[in-house]
Amino acid sequence: MLRHAGAATGLAPVDLPPMGPRDRPSPLPDGAPCTACGAPVPAGRIRLLASRDGLAFVRLVCDGCGSAAIGLLLDGDDDAPILDVATDPPTSSNRADRITHADVDAVRQDLAAWDGDLVGWLDR
Repeated sequence: MLRHAGAATGLAPVDLPPMGPRDRPSPLPDGAPCTACGAPVPAGRIRLLASRDGLAFVRLVCDGCGSAAIGLLLDGDDDAPILDVATDPPTSSNRADRITHADVDAVRQDLAAWDGDLVGWLDR
């Protein structure tokens, strides 16, 4: 039996109104650059995930390198939206290396052998 989280504590759940069409930001008619390789990501490959009060989360999928990124889309002045994504420069080869099965297996083995917390694993 599935129970609502609020039922266990006796507290009323937080209830926010649904996001309406007026909360949707202006579209990105010119697309955006890929955060991994710098190739143009057309507007059709940018998907709105959620939005409210001039702030939206969008997903960008690059056809060039296959990477996906999450960005923040903010309502800007003069109805020009501002897309906030990673500021790292694209790779020089203009095509990021894809993660291979060998890469995944190596990380799995490393994590299985690690006896510490995530921050320690990332800092070493």
